[in-house]
Amino acid sequence: MRPSSSGPLEKVSVDGLPPLKSIEINVSAEEASRTASGDFVLVGRGLPVVPGLPTTIRASGDLLLTGFVRDVNSSYGEVDRSLSCSFVSKTIDLIEASAVHDGGEILNKDLVAIAKELDSYGVGIETDGAAFSPEPRHKLQLGESAFSSIERRARGRGALIYDTAKGRLKIATKPEGVHAGTLKRGVNILPGSSASLTEAGRYSEIRVRGQQSAGVEKQQLRPQTKVTDSGVTRKRVLILPYEGEAIVDAMRQRAIWQARRAAGNSVTASLLVTGWRDDGGKLWSPNWLIQVEDDWLGIEGQMIIKSVVFSQGERTWATLSLADPRALGGENPRGKTSAGYAAPGIIEAEYEDE
Repeated sequence: MRPSSSGPLEKVSVDGLPPLKSIEINVSAEEASRTASGDFVLVGRGLPVVPGLPTTIRASGDLLLTGFVRDVNSSYGEVDRSLSCSFVSKTIDLIEASAVHDGGEILNKDLVAIAKELDSYGVGIETDGAAFSPEPRHKLQLGESAFSSIERRARGRGALIYDTAKGRLKIATKPEGVHAGTLKRGVNILPGSSASLTEAGRYSEIRVRGQQSAGVEKQQLRPQTKVTDSGVTRKRVLILPYEGEAIVDAMRQRAIWQARRAAGNSVTASLLVTGWRDDGGKLWSPNWLIQVEDDWLGIEGQMIIKSVVFSQGERTWATLSLADPRALGGENPRGKTSAGYAAPGIIEAEYEDE
C-alpha cells in the first residue's frame, strides 16, 4: 500500500545505471540475500546495463546493497521508453551455486570456521562475536550450496544467517542493537499498518531426535530433546531429525530455536513508517530493536525488525515487519504488547531417551 504522506526524499543512487524514477529495496534478517528493483530513465540508443554487472545502491551516501544486476527489462510505446532492473546481494552466489570443497568433509571446526571454509566464491563471512562449539564432522551433500550447508548446521546452534550492506554473509545469535526513538501511531506510523497472527507452523511440543556415530549407550543411540510452546493450547507434536552428529547441547539448541522461530514466523506486525531512518539518522535495519506504541494493533514495547522494505517514488516510506524479540534470539521485552505477538520465553530443552 502506498501511503498518502511520507518522510523526506532520499538521494538514491545505483552505481553504473541511469537516474532513478522509483525503487524498492528488501532487507531481511531471515533471508541471506537482499534484493531490489527499480525503474530508470532511459534515453539514447541501446541499453546502458546488462545482467551480472557489479553495482552498489546508496541512500544519501549510506550503503544499502552491494551486489549485481539480476534482470534487465526494457520496452517502449508511442512516445516513451522504460527500463526496469532488479538487483541481488553478492551473497547470491553462496545461495545458488554449488559449494566447491576438496574432500567434501570438515572435521572438528565450529560453524564460523565451516562457513569460511565453504566460502569458495570469496563473498566474506561476518559474525556478531558469538562462540560456537566445534562440530565433530560436517559433511557436504552432493551439489548443495554453501548457504544450504551452513544453514543446515546453524539450525542446531540457534544462529541467524543474513547478508550485510557490503554483500557479506553474517552469522548472528542476538539482536545487533536498538534504534533511536519510538514509533507511534498517529506520529510516524502511517495509516495502512496491519498485523497478522496465525497458528500455522506452531506446535505444543517439539522433539528433536538423532544418533551418534560412536557409542552403544542410549544417549548415543537414541537421544531426544523436547521443548514446549506455551502459546499453543492443544496437543500438537512435531518430531524432527537432528542434522548431523547428535550432540546433546546442539540438539537442545535446535529444539529451542525451532520453537522460537516458529512463533516468530506466526506473527507479522507490518508498520508503514515515514522515511527510511530512525530518530538518530540510522537506516532501518533487520535484527535491530525498536520501541513501538500502537494501541490499535496492541503493541506497546520493544519489538524486533524481521525485515524492511524501503520504497521511494514520488514519496518515501518504509515497511517494517516486526515480532517479539525472542523470535530472533533476543530477550523478553517486558512491555505491554499483546500476548498474541509473544514468542516462547526462556525455555530449556529436556533430554530423554527416545
